Parts: sequence; structure tokens; C-alpha cells
Amino acid sequence: MKKTLLIALSLLLILAVVVIAKSNQSQKTTLVKIERKSINPTQKGKKKTLEERALYDEARNLYEYYRQVNPNTGVISKADKNLELKNSKRSLLKKDMNSAKIPETAYSNRGPSNLGGRTRAIVVDRIDATGNTLIAGGVSGGVFRTTDGGSSWTKVSANDEIHNVTTIVQDPRSGFEDTWYYGTGEGLGNSASKSGAFYFGQGIWQSTNGGLTWTQMPSTSSTQEVFNSRFDTVYNLAIHPITGDLFAAINGRVSRFNGTIWSTEVTNPGGSINTSFATDVTITSTGRVYAAFSGTLDASIEGVWTSSTGNSTTGAWSRINASDFTPTGRVVLALAPSNQDKLYTLFVNGNSSDCDTTPALEADLWMWDQSTTTYTDYSSKLPDETGCSNGNDPFAVQGGYDLVVSIKPDDEDFVIIGGTNAYKIADIAVDATFTRIGGYATAAGYTQYANHHPDIHALVFSPFNSNILFSGTDGGVHATSDITAATVAWSSLNNNYQTYQFYHVSIDPDSGSDFVIGGAQDNGTTVGGTSIGASSTTSHIPLLSGDGVSVAIPNYTGCGISFFGGSQNGTLYRYCQNTSGYTEITPRMSTMPDVLYPSQFVTYYHVDPDNTNAIYYASEGTLLRSTDGANVTQDTWTSLSDTNTAFGHADYFQAFSTTRGVYNALTSYLLMGGDEGHIYRLDDPQNAANISTAIDITPPTATIGFPSIVTGLAIHPTNNDIVLATYSNYGTESIFLTTNATNATPTWTLVERNLSAHSIRSAAITEVAGQTLYFVGTARGLYSTSDPTTTDWVREAPTEIGFALVSSLSYRPSDNHLLVGTHGNGMYETVITDNPLNVKDVNNISANMSLYPNPVENEINLKFTGNYGKVSNYMITNISGQSVLHGEHLSSNKIDVTSLQTGIYFVKVKINDKIGTKKFIKI
Repeated sequence: MKKTLLIALSLLLILAVVVIAKSNQSQKTTLVKIERKSINPTQKGKKKTLEERALYDEARNLYEYYRQVNPNTGVISKADKNLELKNSKRSLLKKDMNSAKIPETAYSNRGPSNLGGRTRAIVVDRIDATGNTLIAGGVSGGVFRTTDGGSSWTKVSANDEIHNVTTIVQDPRSGFEDTWYYGTGEGLGNSASKSGAFYFGQGIWQSTNGGLTWTQMPSTSSTQEVFNSRFDTVYNLAIHPITGDLFAAINGRVSRFNGTIWSTEVTNPGGSINTSFATDVTITSTGRVYAAFSGTLDASIEGVWTSSTGNSTTGAWSRINASDFTPTGRVVLALAPSNQDKLYTLFVNGNSSDCDTTPALEADLWMWDQSTTTYTDYSSKLPDETGCSNGNDPFAVQGGYDLVVSIKPDDEDFVIIGGTNAYKIADIAVDATFTRIGGYATAAGYTQYANHHPDIHALVFSPFNSNILFSGTDGGVHATSDITAATVAWSSLNNNYQTYQFYHVSIDPDSGSDFVIGGAQDNGTTVGGTSIGASSTTSHIPLLSGDGVSVAIPNYTGCGISFFGGSQNGTLYRYCQNTSGYTEITPRMSTMPDVLYPSQFVTYYHVDPDNTNAIYYASEGTLLRSTDGANVTQDTWTSLSDTNTAFGHADYFQAFSTTRGVYNALTSYLLMGGDEGHIYRLDDPQNAANISTAIDITPPTATIGFPSIVTGLAIHPTNNDIVLATYSNYGTESIFLTTNATNATPTWTLVERNLSAHSIRSAAITEVAGQTLYFVGTARGLYSTSDPTTTDWVREAPTEIGFALVSSLSYRPSDNHLLVGTHGNGMYETVITDNPLNVKDVNNISANMSLYPNPVENEINLKFTGNYGKVSNYMITNISGQSVLHGEHLSSNKIDVTSLQTGIYFVKVKINDKIGTKKFIKI
């Protein structure tokens, strides 16, 4: 059984480095100079100071920004993203291929089904009196629905869209409860800065069938050339309980939709859009509307506003700030359900809980009483426990990234707050201070509270039981059945709530093993597989905390289970189960033994999967090597110098790849891809004395200069001359193929074809029975082709992976297993077969197959155009690709689906040698 160890984050100070883009007359050059920021580790074992946390968040933002920004314009344009999405929807699926014989592959979910990702929205369905129906949203995972209290979830947002969910609301009016809305686009804390990075949204979406299916509200769609729509970041939604008007708290504005048009109710007078101009809105049961606006961005509007109706023509808006009510950042609101004259206001105050200065509470808490039109300041009751712990205690909110307040439905004085941690106070008028109930376990360190996760975004009481509280955090969805208990106990509801954001994944190189590993954003390193003690093939065991980074499974002799994992900015560990356990091997400078080599935010290194004694570590642009991975220490790495010294361009390494098979000094090589667009080949890498012996084999038309990010370098498993190289930036040529990679000057062919608009994130080449298949992971799903020089790319796994960002691919040639890591939809695995199938032929009868009724409640009928006979067998899968129902010999071509939960499903039938697949909705 795998040992579990939570390792404190190695925390960091950012050093800004301005890099001048190099030019190469034979290659494309950047037209806009973009600053590169480099991060160096500091304060090991400590939580971040306020300044460091801001820079830490920026580093996470920049990681994604650098991979998307168009280097010719300096922005991530909406036009680029719209074109990418449009082309993705037009791309052929394998079932639509007319000519190319591409192996048909099935994708199995590899989880984690028991762990969740960043969740900002949870709502308990008012219709289900049991309180077991909930809808929740992941910031990059989509919308999920449960009807059994979180024992299982069904994804209900479509896989052909990206849904960065930030808020969900149900219509409270009798007879209208089937109407729901969710808002998209995260404006604080992650990839939400730098001209519009990955977590900007696509407006507001509506459901009229209880959250089973959703459509975008056209009036909130943004098609501008840059991210300049206020609906690109939606902070909160609320529905007026009398008029049914929808209120949206968006960038610096609160707007109202009356069913026909949007009206601006309160807005920043200058009209400028700032992605961090956070807003909030809440409405009483009698229709009074409150709105909140961040501080410091516009003094004329910051703070809290109210209107008796929310409609400026019938109820004028007025500001209700106290004289010393001075927010310096995000402001969030919560009404007391049992006394809606009471409005609690929690806001960022500009203080720092940094223990190295004078630590202070990072937020204030005030309560407005509408009946007396007065405020009460409860800020002194916010938690400040014994001692000090950076970012943990006193009350810390990471600049408003995590900030929430909630009131117990049956007690107007029972208040719950969330920042980095969750706290409660049973009687705010009498009790001295809040007590900790979630996040980190204590103020003394960074071990997590039992069955809970830090970074609190949602605290939602059940409307049917005032003691039940649900939390949405960076670790998914959790619940407590008794918020009044002296020690609050939590249960994880992350059961098929698949929202994990992987940066890197790796599969065990040993044939037949189901051992997999992944490094995830803000959720550290997890491992999966029944062979290492996981309860199922979709369950994962969390091992290392922090932000996950590169991962590898070396299978060292005598270790039992072994792997490499780490955390942001360079920290690296080797795990050997039977001997040393965890050993830190973060490279340390020999000339300065107390100084670690600098590394990037998402630490990158590569373990040769077939010669696992060899490890290559990216210390920014310096290549470090060990040829004794089983025993390497912090001080036994060899530095092979850097790209700037050797080649005159300061590429920071973003991708490595090594030739497959037994190492051969004459034929083995290492490929290295940088962030200035260069690709280097280092022959005999285990023995090379210096990186200067590497050969620059960059494709002649690749964009050169920072940022031009090489994201994938795939070497054919049996032919070292075939290499697939990918770049991620919009506005650049992105996919290249060479068939003479071992030449001094390889010849490259541009093979983007129908993916020219895509951001390409990963690459793999597989071979089965002499047939080669090429894969690329993109910001909009996974694609393959049998020959990219002649055949367009086709989309893989549309019902499993969908349009999730495919961040990492790991191939095992010994049994042809391919592991797919996504940023928001977990990981999937497939076996590449040698069975070419052109499903456009007469054996595919999907086009001649229909289902009714659809949506269906109890029994679904299968109808076929043509005389095919009876169904010999069928299988029903959920939207995650898991089989949930199967059977044989349908004499009446009817299937009883009563046992299925509500959600979206696919039925695949076989009639003799013919196959058909259709989607249906279970209600």
C-alpha cells in the first residue's frame, strides 16, 4: 500500500527578468516584446507572504498566458479563440472520416473520480425536498449534477464547449424552479489577467429543464477581438423573487435582464473594464437588491449599494457605506435568511498576515441592518489564533481570491466565513471570535483539515436542513451534516466529480501495469491504479501538495513502488517505498551549497522512460543531468551549461523527449524545446560534456523569440528520424514533422492542416503493427491522424475528453497504452489497436438510428431506418465514458433506463456486424 505524505510547499519570490527577443533572419520573429518573469524558490516550508502570494498567483497566470499569447500582437485575442472553437466544432470525428483508415480507439476514464478541483459554485435544488439534488460547477471542469447527495455526479454541461463556471442560480419562484443559470469566467486568482487568459468565460448559460441541458444566452456572448466584454467574467448571479429578472454581477457593473434586454443598474462611471473589478449581488425575499463593488478601482462606486426593487426606474440606487468602510479589494455579501434586514459584508482591507512584518487580518466584516439603516463592525471577531502562520493565520484571503460569507438559515447571528480557511461563529453578537472548521488543520502549519481543502470559494447551507453545509474549494465539494458540532466533520462528495487540472501525467513504463501519476494545479501529485492500492482504476491517492509539476515512474530495482514528483518552482522528490521513502533531490549549486538552482513555476524535468537512470532537469535555460536517478542527491547533479552561453538565445526549457529503447551512445539523443521557439538535439545525452555540443534543429519557419513555447516533442518509438514538434502560441505555426531528425539540418514540414488556429499543448507518436498514428493535445481536445502530411487531424473521444485542454500525453510502446492528461477533466487512457476501421462505411448505422422519447424517463425506444433486424447487444455510457448499463438480445428494441440517474448518456448498439451510437437525456 502506498505511503501518504503531505509535503509543505517550497515557497517563492519572483524575480523579474526582461528578455530581449532574439532575431533570426531565416525565421519568423516576434513583433511585440513581452516580458518574461522568472521565479526563484525562497522561504522553504513557509506559506507565502501577501506580496509573494500575489506574485505566486501571477506566476500561475503567466504559465498559461505565455502559452497562449499571440507574440505578434501581445494579446490573447477573442478572435483567435473563437476561430479555434469554430474550427474544433467543424473538425471531423473518426466516425465521419471518408478516406483515412485510422484505428478506432476507446477511452477509459482514469480519474480522479474521488478528488475534486477548483469549485466556486454549489446550489441545492429547491424542488427535491430530500436535499439530495445539487448542481455544482468547476472553474475548468463544467457543470455537474447529483441526485443522491453527492454519492455520484453526472456532468450536464456539453463536452463541445469550455465552461469556466463561477456562479450558479436557480429561479426561486413557484412554478419556475426548473429554470437555472450559470455564469462563466474567473476574474481573480488564476489565469485571469494578462490580456485575457484561459479562464475567461463565455457569458451566461440557461437551463429550463432543471439543469439537465444548457444553452448560452446570446445576449451575453462576446465576439470582440480582445477580451473586453463585461460578461467575460461573471462574479455572481441572482434572480428577483418577484419579477424573475436576472441580475448579473460582472466586470465593474451590475446588470438586469428582464427577459428581453439587459439594463445597466450600477456601473463604474468611467466605463473601463478591469478583469479584477469584482462585484457581487444578492436579493431579499421581498425584492430589495444589494450590489457590491471592489475598492481602489473606482472610489465613486466602491462598497455597497441598494435599491428597493433593483430597477432604477422604480427604486433608486443609493450607496450605504459606513464612514470608515474602506474596502481595498473584493467585497462579498450574504443575507441572513431568517432576518433579511441583516446583510453581512466581508471585504479585503489591504492588510497583510505576513508574519515577517506586523501580521494583521486581511479582511473586515460589517453587518448592515436595513431596519435601522446602521452598520455594526464585527471585524475584531475575525480569527487571529495563537502564533502566526503566513497565509494561514491571521485570517487570510489571498487578495480576495478566496472570500465568502454565509449565514445559517435559522439563526441570523450564526456566521460562516471563508478565505484560505473556513471558520464559524455561533453568535456573532456575543461570542469573542470565529473558530476554525476547514482548510488547514491548525494555525501552526499547513497540514490539511481532515477531509477538507484550503482556499474556500462557496459555503452553502441546505434549505431543508439548517445544520448541513456544503463547501466549494480548490479541492472540490465537501459537506458537513452538523455545522454546530464542537469539531466540524466533513465528508468528501467528490465522487465522479471529475474536475482535476493536470499539468503533466505519466504512465508506468512496465507493460500491463495500471499505475499512473499526475501533477495538478493547486492539488499536488496524485497516483492511481489498483496495482498500487487504489480502490479502483479511477480512484487516486493524493501524495504531494502544492502545485503539481512534472511526474515520472522509474520502477527502480528494490524500491517496490517508486516515482518522481514535486511542487512549484523547482522542488523535486524521489520516492522509494521499500527503502528511503521520500528523498528531496532538488538540485543545489555546488559553488553555493545553500542555493538551489532556479526553476520555473511548473517545474519541468524528464526521466528517460526506457533508461530510468537518466534524468534531465530544466533549471530555466540550464540543463542539469543525473545518470544515477536511483541515488541522485541534491548535490550530485551535473550542470551542462545553458542555452544563452551555448547558442546566444536564452530559451527556458519547456519540453524534453528521449529516444525509445535500450540506450545506445551512437544513436540515442535528447530533444529540448524552449520558450523562445528553439529545438535542440543533444546526441549521446548521458555522456555529453556540455550543452554546447547540441545541435539547433529548429524548424526554419517557427516563430523565434519569447514567447514561442515548444510544448510537445514526440519521437517515433522505433524510428529515431521521425519527430513531431508542437508550439502553443496563437498566431504562430504550430505543428511540424521531420523524417530525418538525426541529420545535421533536419527537413521540417508544416503539418497543422485543419488545426492551424489551435493552441497545441502536447504530442505523441504511436506505432502498432507497422501503422503509425500521430496525436496532438490542444486547448480544444485531442486529435489524431495517420499521416499529417496528407490527412487532416480528426477529433478523438468527443464524449469523454470533449473540448478539455489536453495538457500532457504519455505513451507506453510495450503494450500500446496512451495516457491523456487534461486541464479540467482529469485523465483518460486508451489502447491503440491495429484494427483500422472506416466507420463511414455501411457498417455504421448511426445516421439511420433514432431514439424516442428523448429526453426519456423510464423506457427508451430504438428505431432504425432500414431492415437491420434486432439488437444483439447494447451498452450505455455516461458522459465520462463509463459503462453504466449493458445487455443482449433486445427482442422489442426497447431499453429500460429507470435505474439511471438524470443526465446525459450514449447508447451504442450492435446488430450483426453493424454498429450505431446515439445520445439521449435521462430525466
